[in-house]
Amino acid sequence: MAVAALLAAALAGWASGTAPFSVPADVAVSVPSALLAALLVAQRVAPTRRLWRPRALPVEGARDRRTSAPWVALIVLVLAVELASYFHPGPRSLYPTLSSIADRALRCRPVKAAAFLGWLAGGWYLVRR
Repeated sequence: MAVAALLAAALAGWASGTAPFSVPADVAVSVPSALLAALLVAQRVAPTRRLWRPRALPVEGARDRRTSAPWVALIVLVLAVELASYFHPGPRSLYPTLSSIADRALRCRPVKAAAFLGWLAGGWYLVRR
């Protein structure tokens, strides 16, 4: 696991130096995506050969409106802010969208590397579920 974490950190460091929408950036995103997809398919095709210990799944029906309501409210709030910022007649600098805020933040290479590493960790979490 430590080797995988080091490889992920190295990949994030390399990916943070790529120009947006370039071939190296596409490779930096495509290769881990394909690898995680292949791991997921391999786990589903041959479930007897466990690549990792399965997690205990929550009991069906355990989710209710109390647990999903905050997520729905957050999504509605983000969408409302995005739409209001996008359609506001003022300049973008006064009413930025989330993508313009993220673009400014991701210009800093360490922040971009940390975001990429978080993206890899999120993908790994989803594959292990």
